[in-house]
Amino acid sequence: MSYLELSNVKKSFGTTIAVDDFNLSIAQGEFVSFLGPSGCGKTTTLRMVAGFELPTSGQISLQDKNLTYLPPNKRNVGMVFQSYALFPNMTVADNIGYGLKVTGKPKKETNARIKEMLGLIHMEEQHNKFPSQLSGGQQQRVALARALAIRPQVLLLDEPLSALDAKIRLELRLEIRRIQQQLGITTIYVTHDQEEALSLSDRIVVMSKGKMEQVGTPAQIYTSPETEFVANFVGQINLLPVKVVSPTQGKVKVGEQILQAGKFGHLNGNPIRLAVRPEELNHGFIEGANNLSGKVEAISYLGSIVRIRLDVEGNPISMDVFNERKLTIPSVGDDYQVTFPVEACWII
Repeated sequence: MSYLELSNVKKSFGTTIAVDDFNLSIAQGEFVSFLGPSGCGKTTTLRMVAGFELPTSGQISLQDKNLTYLPPNKRNVGMVFQSYALFPNMTVADNIGYGLKVTGKPKKETNARIKEMLGLIHMEEQHNKFPSQLSGGQQQRVALARALAIRPQVLLLDEPLSALDAKIRLELRLEIRRIQQQLGITTIYVTHDQEEALSLSDRIVVMSKGKMEQVGTPAQIYTSPETEFVANFVGQINLLPVKVVSPTQGKVKVGEQILQAGKFGHLNGNPIRLAVRPEELNHGFIEGANNLSGKVEAISYLGSIVRIRLDVEGNPISMDVFNERKLTIPSVGDDYQVTFPVEACWII
């Protein structure tokens, strides 16, 4: 049963449509990420749920209560911003308890809640410190605790990790998921970082130009992208222009090399491309699989991954392999054979 519902939500700024025909049902306790590039409408959608923006049309409801035109302080929604937005003249404890104080909660209840939140974010020893005495990751933990202290029905996070360095982002990402699962709180997370969305979410909403491109689990979004935009935006992808040889058998060709696609949808006259992830490719030849011959163009060392880029009939294609100590790396200019299963590729 739907807990939070967005129905036909649209937001325009003058003649510019920021969000168009947004429809989404979110279950209680679900973690949903809005993923997309800058300007795709994800933050505008989040701000409409929070009440900081009003929809041009459509409805937002929470447990069948219409929130569409309620002010933010009447929605029981907690929000964490990218910029932390902590009060610099207040201690950690006072920042966490601010929302409880302004709503008139008894002091005993407020103090108990602050203690609970400090334990939740593992910052009991820092309760008397000021924001300027904390690291960026600690400040964002305090901002998260402040949003949770009021016991919101929905938690909203607007790119909360983008201002932090890579190692802190990873640590805090794990903390956010741990806290969300521990509390069972319904959460919407806005990000342009595909790795964050894939690792955190129960479901992902991929957005582009104000529209929903695809909604699905991380596995569905990654392994079965429904549009070229999703395929390109989420993870690395090889898109080879192909010609259809036999639609009934799913056979296509790149130059003179014949391939078979695992998924072969309706041909609507658009350019046909075969999609396959770089990690699905392997060096060598396997009878009955898809096999391609090309020439090595470049080698890229990416830490745990080595990316080998080939030219296949004038088209670039990449293969990712784990950077093992015994790995044999080809040289630029070498002829190279790659193979991949029929079920690993599809037609876009």
